[in-house]
Amino acid sequence: MSEPESEYTIGIVYGLKRSLRYGLPYWRIILLTILCMIIYSVSLTGRAYMIKPFLEEVIIPATEMRDMPGLGSLDLSQIKGEVSDEQLAAEREKLAALLEEKLVLLIGIALAVVGMIPLMAFVKGYGSSYVVARMVRDLQCDLCDKFLQLPLAYHTRARKGEIFARLNSDVGRSAESFRLLFGELIQESLTLLVGVGAMIYLSWQLTALIFGLLPPLVLLIVRFGKKVRKRSMKRQMKIGDQMGSMLQMFSGIKIVKAFRMEETESRRFRAVNDELFRREMKVVKTDETSKSITELFNNFTYIMFIGVGIYAIMKEMLGLTLPVLVAFLALATTLYRPIKNLSRSYNKISDSMAGIQRVTEILDLEAETPGQEGSEILTDIQKEIRLENVSFSYGGEQKVLKDINLRIGKGQTVALVGKTGVGKTTLSDLIPRFYDPTEGRILIDGADIRTFSRDSLLRHIAVVTQDPFLFDTSVEENIRYGRLDATDEEIIEAARAAFIHDRVLDLPEGYKTRVGDRGARLSGGERQRITIARAILRNPSILILDEATSSLDAESEQWVKKAIDNLMEGRTTVAVAHRLSTIRNADKIVVLEDGRISMIGKHDELMQQEGLYRELCALQFQQDDFGPLTNSRSA
Repeated sequence: MSEPESEYTIGIVYGLKRSLRYGLPYWRIILLTILCMIIYSVSLTGRAYMIKPFLEEVIIPATEMRDMPGLGSLDLSQIKGEVSDEQLAAEREKLAALLEEKLVLLIGIALAVVGMIPLMAFVKGYGSSYVVARMVRDLQCDLCDKFLQLPLAYHTRARKGEIFARLNSDVGRSAESFRLLFGELIQESLTLLVGVGAMIYLSWQLTALIFGLLPPLVLLIVRFGKKVRKRSMKRQMKIGDQMGSMLQMFSGIKIVKAFRMEETESRRFRAVNDELFRREMKVVKTDETSKSITELFNNFTYIMFIGVGIYAIMKEMLGLTLPVLVAFLALATTLYRPIKNLSRSYNKISDSMAGIQRVTEILDLEAETPGQEGSEILTDIQKEIRLENVSFSYGGEQKVLKDINLRIGKGQTVALVGKTGVGKTTLSDLIPRFYDPTEGRILIDGADIRTFSRDSLLRHIAVVTQDPFLFDTSVEENIRYGRLDATDEEIIEAARAAFIHDRVLDLPEGYKTRVGDRGARLSGGERQRITIARAILRNPSILILDEATSSLDAESEQWVKKAIDNLMEGRTTVAVAHRLSTIRNADKIVVLEDGRISMIGKHDELMQQEGLYRELCALQFQQDDFGPLTNSRSA
């Protein structure tokens, strides 16, 4: 399913300004690079301009001296009366020597000019690549930081493929604008500026004629640029679909193979890829059309100026001479590349704007959940957690929780029970402020939790989820995630408390053994006990359990229960219960119906009452699991 088109839009100027911010820390290197670009542009222009002095100072005088009897038109003004052949020969030798000296001098100047071109090309190329690589790194890190800072609500609704597409493909497209900014865009603009200055010096009339022909070309380039940008945005969205399709397919590879759906998934992926191909080719078609028009314009202009220049020399118009025309045409040839590249750069920037826009859209999102983060430090829970008139809805939609009032005493275990989708997990997520209540407030010892800093609040909370998540690193590092400054001894102690230490020692490299993607090399019970060890190492005051045993076999469940008992000891615990047998000994069982609390009490008390709790127990267990059901409806 495609991502809906975003209403977030930015202009090219704003997008480039945002890009330039990432270059500011490297301004020294940028200044050196621009200086090298200026020298490079002057050298390129000088190489073309050198044709004029070679023609005027050496080639034409040498040709006239060779073709004319005597000394020709070069020295007639200096000759008075009759001269002998010996005198003519001497003058010819003097003139030849002078021309040779000029030739050597001009060759030396030309060698110095062309020698600067590769040297400056290397320095500017390395400098710009360094700056671009650093900018891309900084942008990708900032974007990753923003994704990490965004509230859980964003990640709940966002597709993982879309996130990866923005972190990779969109940043890659943004990098293209960085390369253009500190590459072609500056370099070709400088080359064009220096070249135009030289052309004005040679013949302002011909230069004015060139500028008279530019407006139609500029309008066409801008028009094509807008098309490229629009089509690039659609292509980038389709890349998100492609990555999402890959992630979904390989995350569920076991199900794919179990149901023999390889061909179906292949067809689905090919369909997404084909659509991406069509979007890509629309961008290419627009870009290539723009380049072809620019090429036609440049070739047409060059031929036209040859004709105009030769006609002007024949008619002795515009003060043109052959050396000036040849040098002017050589400069025009040199400027053909920057004009072509600037046209192409505009299309590339329009293309990269799709990536910049999608990256900037994330960077401009609010990093925190609604509500001001407090500055108070939570040191410990002295008395209780209290929920007062708490209601919650996702994105202003229908309320999931309604007018919840609940007291959780220090050290108590409170279980949340109810049918699927009633809001049990949502209620537990409000305590660590994964979300903030839409209405009402949550208090710890009488203080609204929004007055505490997030760091101090979360330092006292550990979460163990139904789906144990492990990172693809060692057992030791996964446990240390609970507290990064923990010693090896503390990690082993936490593993012992979670009844996983002996099993870890049996692994090939013990605590250094990598667990695989999401802990794939371990069993479900082993993964869960490692997450419990992680929570034990954190030593939290508040523990949130989202039914940590619901997906385990009987033997694994018994080991995990023992580990959880150790974890819960002396801690305030909120347990989302799916298996009701796990919460018999809870101090308080809270039954949720339709987003409200319908019953509160201990297991035995609730079993004596008519209501949802008895019905859930009857559905899950045989009657003798809980003893005789008194006050049953059939009685």
